[in-house]
Amino acid sequence: MKYFLFGIISLALFTRCDSTSSEEKKKFDYFQFQRLDLKKYDIQASIMIPDATAGIGTSFKPEVEYDEGGYKWKISVGRNFQLFIEDYGDNLYRFDEFKKDMLKDQKKTNYFEFKMLKEEKNVLVFSRKEKSNFVKNKKLSYHIYAVKKINGIYYEIQNKELGDSKKVVDFMYHSIQSFQP
Repeated sequence: MKYFLFGIISLALFTRCDSTSSEEKKKFDYFQFQRLDLKKYDIQASIMIPDATAGIGTSFKPEVEYDEGGYKWKISVGRNFQLFIEDYGDNLYRFDEFKKDMLKDQKKTNYFEFKMLKEEKNVLVFSRKEKSNFVKNKKLSYHIYAVKKINGIYYEIQNKELGDSKKVVDFMYHSIQSFQP
């Protein structure tokens, strides 16, 4: 009987340790990123952005463009990595509005074909391809859109309108996931 209890306790401890290690595996390793504190730019948060070791043409020194007291920011790390952040106040429907407009635009436009690559509660990753018969080399671009709530304020985050490469958008995805107070 005591060996039976010892076996059950050992199994429970082993299972507990195993589930903790699988949880740790799910966490992203930000070793090619650097923390950017946004408090001096009027956002009470920080974000992890890629550093020069990321291999996407980023530099060591990030630049943040914004107007003091304004509601729009541009975070640049070299020529390839640019995130645009906009303060939407208490508009909790901003994410749903964007999705609705995107679907409406896809139905009525004959210029672009959208393909959803990742859809989460507050993040969309999608590709956009030209579909006009008049364009010989149809350009494929990747886009990211997110809305994050920080201290009661909804921030819209996206990449440039022309899009980026898949690799750059993957780095942006992890940056957006790290955006927190």
